[in-house]
Amino acid sequence: MSNDPAREEPVQIESIGWLALVARWVEIARASRAIPASDARLRDSIPELITIEATTAALGELGQLPAIERPHARVVAEVTIRRAARTLDQLWRGEEWPAEFLEACEVAERALRLAIYAGLEEFVVDDVEPFTVPDLELGFTDTDPTTHIGTLAVMPPGSIAMPSEPVAWWCGRQAPSIQSPRLSRRPAAAPTQVYRVLDERGRFVEDIVASLEDDLAAGLPMLTPLLLDGVTIGRFLHAAEPWEALQRRGLDGRSTIPVRRGDFA
Repeated sequence: MSNDPAREEPVQIESIGWLALVARWVEIARASRAIPASDARLRDSIPELITIEATTAALGELGQLPAIERPHARVVAEVTIRRAARTLDQLWRGEEWPAEFLEACEVAERALRLAIYAGLEEFVVDDVEPFTVPDLELGFTDTDPTTHIGTLAVMPPGSIAMPSEPVAWWCGRQAPSIQSPRLSRRPAAAPTQVYRVLDERGRFVEDIVASLEDDLAAGLPMLTPLLLDGVTIGRFLHAAEPWEALQRRGLDGRSTIPVRRGDFA
């Protein structure tokens, strides 16, 4: 971040909800830090560090705001973080930043990337047996722009999801209509992908459930991203019946395969 100073952008007045989130975290950050008296540059840097840390923490609670307020709050948060980083650039005049400042900015960048998923929810398989994804009522078609709202990723119909795996996640829109007592709806900490690992014969070996932040390419991705913040980014590539038949061949007579979860919160 230190090599890419913020460009100034006009920002509307923040919502009361966002101001309250940030104010609470500013007080927490202030209480956790002493202001150094001996080093003027470090002393002047601490308020900017507090701003970055407090805004980052508030981004983690963005889902508490009404969905209509979140896009503007994301813009406010980004401008606030980049202004504070620019001030740090000026204070340190191109010198190496303290490691703590660099770490805070890296965490802030990740929080900004994930803020688009505020309010994320998911359906997971809440059963000891696999779940075959049926035809879905998504409230979305790639040809109807009026349905292009929010963010959505779903396993295509015919997918065989293993126990505890997500079969869909979404935010900023209505939940997919999947009526099954074998699925549980719950808040999601982060957007995930299920990678189905194959051996050299095309048999399924295991599934890896990982955060999209991990940027893995470990196997066959099972969740299809359809929408990202109102923009269509994908579509189902196979009809349900041939896709399920392919899944059955990959299982090779087994009902389940191991599921390994990545290290994400």
